[in-house]
Amino acid sequence: MATIVIFAAHNDDHALGMGATIAKHYKDKDNVYTFIGSFGEMSHPHFKPEIIRKTRVKEAQRADRIYGGNGQVQFLGLRELKFEEDFKRKKLDKQLQKRLNKLKPSKIYMPGENDSHPDHKAITKLALGVLDKTKLKPDVYAYYVYPNLQHPKTAKLIVNVSDTYRKKTEGIRAFKSQIHFFTHAFTNNIVYLYALARNSFNGFMHGTRWAETFYKLR
Repeated sequence: MATIVIFAAHNDDHALGMGATIAKHYKDKDNVYTFIGSFGEMSHPHFKPEIIRKTRVKEAQRADRIYGGNGQVQFLGLRELKFEEDFKRKKLDKQLQKRLNKLKPSKIYMPGENDSHPDHKAITKLALGVLDKTKLKPDVYAYYVYPNLQHPKTAKLIVNVSDTYRKKTEGIRAFKSQIHFFTHAFTNNIVYLYALARNSFNGFMHGTRWAETFYKLR
């Protein structure tokens, strides 16, 4: 039984990037804690922010339960595209240091440092900054959400997720607000199809049906 920490910028990033691996950690009886940067209010500018916040929290909790957890996710409440400003204003640095020191994770996952989305880059920069102020030495791995030509050439962690991949697809479908007609549904569908293609290709390359790959940061 291990303690696993996951950082994500938005409520569905980790589902797209590593949902089957999350389900596998739960299957192995690991303790998984997920920290999500933003409520993602910008995805629904035509709705009141409090409605979007409530919706996206429920979706993330539902996905976590699908993976095998108990809805254990924590939102940091950072505004999109203003992560670093809000992180400093809310004094989250010491709060997260204290939290990580208490959890003592053996493995941490977060978006790639060169991910194409600025919020993805920001949450990783902030998370690494917090980790550097602790004495913890967990393995830190990057996952990718968007298609990106700047991935490191060689994955450092390949996870056979053939036995939990169905949970990944079920978990992604839990984020119903992200496939609504009035949101960026087309983009999200492209990202979803990219994840399926990437996981299928990685599985083929490593002799299995489905595989999720990660790149070592620390």
